[in-house]
Amino acid sequence: MPAATPARGVWLHATDAALTPALRVLARHLAERPDAPPTWVTGDAGAPGPGEDLRAIDAAFDRFPTRLLVLAGPVLPAALMDRARARNIALMLVEAVPPGARGGWRLFGAQPRGQLARFQQIHARDEAAATALRRQVRDAVPVLPTGRLARYAPVPGCNIQELDAMRQSIGARPVWLAHDLPEAEADAAFLAHSHALRRAHRLLMIAQPRDPAGGATLAERAAEVGFVCARRSADEEIDETTQVYVADAGDDPGLFLRLAPVTFLGGSLTAGAPIPSPVIPAALGSALVFGPHAEGDEGRFMDQLRTQGGGRQINGPSDLGPAVSALLSPEAGADAALRAWSLATDGSEATLAVADAICDWLTLNGGRA
Repeated sequence: MPAATPARGVWLHATDAALTPALRVLARHLAERPDAPPTWVTGDAGAPGPGEDLRAIDAAFDRFPTRLLVLAGPVLPAALMDRARARNIALMLVEAVPPGARGGWRLFGAQPRGQLARFQQIHARDEAAATALRRQVRDAVPVLPTGRLARYAPVPGCNIQELDAMRQSIGARPVWLAHDLPEAEADAAFLAHSHALRRAHRLLMIAQPRDPAGGATLAERAAEVGFVCARRSADEEIDETTQVYVADAGDDPGLFLRLAPVTFLGGSLTAGAPIPSPVIPAALGSALVFGPHAEGDEGRFMDQLRTQGGGRQINGPSDLGPAVSALLSPEAGADAALRAWSLATDGSEATLAVADAICDWLTLNGGRA
């Protein structure tokens, strides 16, 4: 039998590498749909796209059977758009701003209105951009003020039954989480807990070891320094006397991140140590405390948290207890958590709207065929 023809899907292409993470988040949303279309993302160093060479563009379209090409970025790639049109591939523009605006297109060609008229839909970065673009296209193309796309992936789910059971065990007690805690930072975390207990006597610390196999050692150390401890992997329950709960059963971290209004990012006090993503606790509404050591995307996000008041950076282990205590204050903690959540979830509604628009367009125009 002849091989089945591959389903034609959605190609998401950024002409600015900085927008590629947003398109990858969009691709994740599309992949979660019940009838998810095949999706490809290009635009960064790892997958740069075909450039302006027509043979490379045709080869890319042969490799990525495409029904809809979604563009984002400051350049409208004329050659890519021309070959898409020749192959009857539809076009959509996202995060659009009007030509001439700061961050707008650097290269348009002589007929910007003609270029814009090729798109089936234009999703503008904001209402002002949408108004300006509508003047350009004169109702030839729907222009929607969808907004700036999310840069960070949606948070993972968790077992709701387990979450409810944990909440019942904890009750109204205040809680903080030492998330992904390496053994080298355990004493700093316990010292911080001793400090925080002076202001909140019923405070519960959840210690989530980086290596679940080290849970017994962590519990032993907690007992050595004077804490009443329970271990999840030993099926020990949290009661009124429990001061430290060692979460060493390998559960999804989202379970404990949903319980704690304050989270310390393990590893951030140790130069060169890996740290967990700060985005997930921020998106789940937890105020963050972190040390001075972070690089790459995590470091950039933590810098934003610090400057926008969504978390507290500390210089060393002795600062951890005061920082946790300060953020356990309802006013300070709620404000920091809101700022962290706003940063981590910025653009999520726009991404969902664009994902809906893509799927609706596919459905109305022949689905994945």
